[in-house]
Amino acid sequence: MITSLLLILLSLPVLTEPLKYETLQQKANQVVEHSAMKHGRWGFYAVNSTTGEIIIDIDGEKTLAPASNQKLVTSAAALSLLGAETTVMTYLEYTGRIEEHILQGDLYIRGEGDPTLGSCYFDTTTCIDKVTAEWITAVTTLGIKEIRGNIIGDDCYFDHMPLPGAWSWTDIGNYYAPPTSGLSFHDNLYYLFFRPAGYVGGPAEVIKTEPEIPGLVFFNHMKTGAPGSGDNGFIYAAPWQHVHQLEGTIPAGLKEFSIKGSIPDPAQYTAHALKNALTQNNITVAGDALSIRNYSEKNHESRNMFHTLSSPTIGEIIHIINKKSFNLYAEQILKLIGKKIEDEGSLDKGIEAIENWLEIKNISTDGIFIHDGSGLSVLDRLSAKFLVDLLIMMQAEPEFDVFYDSLPIAGDPDDIGTMSRLCRNTKAAYNLRAKTGSHVRIRSHSGYVRSRSGDIICFAMLANDYTGSSRIINKLHEQVMIQLAELP
Repeated sequence: MITSLLLILLSLPVLTEPLKYETLQQKANQVVEHSAMKHGRWGFYAVNSTTGEIIIDIDGEKTLAPASNQKLVTSAAALSLLGAETTVMTYLEYTGRIEEHILQGDLYIRGEGDPTLGSCYFDTTTCIDKVTAEWITAVTTLGIKEIRGNIIGDDCYFDHMPLPGAWSWTDIGNYYAPPTSGLSFHDNLYYLFFRPAGYVGGPAEVIKTEPEIPGLVFFNHMKTGAPGSGDNGFIYAAPWQHVHQLEGTIPAGLKEFSIKGSIPDPAQYTAHALKNALTQNNITVAGDALSIRNYSEKNHESRNMFHTLSSPTIGEIIHIINKKSFNLYAEQILKLIGKKIEDEGSLDKGIEAIENWLEIKNISTDGIFIHDGSGLSVLDRLSAKFLVDLLIMMQAEPEFDVFYDSLPIAGDPDDIGTMSRLCRNTKAAYNLRAKTGSHVRIRSHSGYVRSRSGDIICFAMLANDYTGSSRIINKLHEQVMIQLAELP
């Protein structure tokens, strides 16, 4: 009994002014002592960045899986290293010559890593039809009415490894784990539509995909679940492979139901989308829609660039990364960092550039392990103190306002994500901004909040290996965040 009590006392928070922060200590104790955390681990660290005072430290230097709090590192580094106003280009090019309205050669779409091409997260002019319409105008301006060669998607700006090696097989193939590509399109995702059976346990028939992905084949084991059971379907697929396996359930009681999958070869799909648009606009294409990986015959032939399409700014992309917690954009940005800083668009070089940047910024990476840009990897490890150090450092950066504005707002029903449902009608509402993170048995919240006196508090909470519902951890974290806003 004495030993158990001693262990509890040792695990309780270290506070610089116990009486001043008594209520915060009580809320932190509730997390430490909660039955959901009996077998779990929790790190909590908070600093008054206005005064430099450490407010609380509970295993602040223990490295834990951060889930999407990893995006704070990627987005902060991108703003600092690349700049908020930087944009990314996509080019149309051709080989050969144009004679009597005929292109005697190939048409290329060459990407430089724009994650937003054909996405509707931004202005609708970047959606698929709007992009291809702009490309059609560029082609017709050259007077081309027939193309004797192929349409080729060139994604060579990034390396040939589309996914981090440590991502889970359960995730790969689904929309939230799409492959990176030097030429991405439509967020590298497709919608897969099913017709549920009229009874629970019956087969769920595949109807179609939107957009259409040529050559896609499904081994369909999807079943019909109970009405209102939601999306419990999974797509198992590897990059470059067009055979996808379907498992799980979709709900009964609907005429059709859709889930989202990842496009296996984004560069080839981009070429296919342009070829379709050309054909629909009466421009004949004799060849195929290919990715450059499948077309080495004329890779070294000189090209003529005739159209450029610019992405939204890095700052606008960071806004989506943190507000929507969008994995693809985080992974694309990580590789862009590698390309721009280390001259190689790879995962390893992106991580190397970030680690070097952290060293320059005097943020210790001792015990920190970065394996991707989004936090989807089960091998990522950060500490609460590391995240708070990062948040404090960013306050002195020229791009801080962009970084701060990208974080979800607590208690704001008009904002995006789960933070909008937390802390409503409290001192934290419209005051606290935090990046959330969630994965299997992982919940994290890190960000900024103003105290009653107006001081800025930087905080981070990482919960790992808890038992029971994640809603329990969210509620416990919510109570802590509310109390942070109540500090004097």
